[in-house]
Amino acid sequence: RNCLRLRRKDGSKGKERRMQDDDVDIFVDPIIQFDHEEPERRLFLAIIGRALIDILKKPNKNTQTYQEDIVIRDRAHAWFFCSIGVTCDNFEFICDGAGVEPSQVRSFALTAIHSKEKRDVIYKIYNILTERESE
Repeated sequence: RNCLRLRRKDGSKGKERRMQDDDVDIFVDPIIQFDHEEPERRLFLAIIGRALIDILKKPNKNTQTYQEDIVIRDRAHAWFFCSIGVTCDNFEFICDGAGVEPSQVRSFALTAIHSKEKRDVIYKIYNILTERESE
């Protein structure tokens, strides 16, 4: 089984949680956990979340944006799974800012890609990312 390890700002490991197939809650938990304390971490997690949505969203052949949607999906896939170069450095920088291990994010993305419930994963990520801070 895959697990996502969170790092605190001091570099120590956070709670270790087990990831089940089709379980997005483990990934989005850090968004909720650090929402109010560290807004920059939420920003980095939002970048990862948006890329997950892009990689999971199935392009619709009947839309004008079909070709563009394929390019976006392919770029998101390249961003997650690159192993060298500037794109890889960018991915690792974003993961570091989010306090998550790049290898665990890649593993989660791979699990989500092979999920039978892609729409549910997209919906959960989208709802978390668009949730407003209560005053």
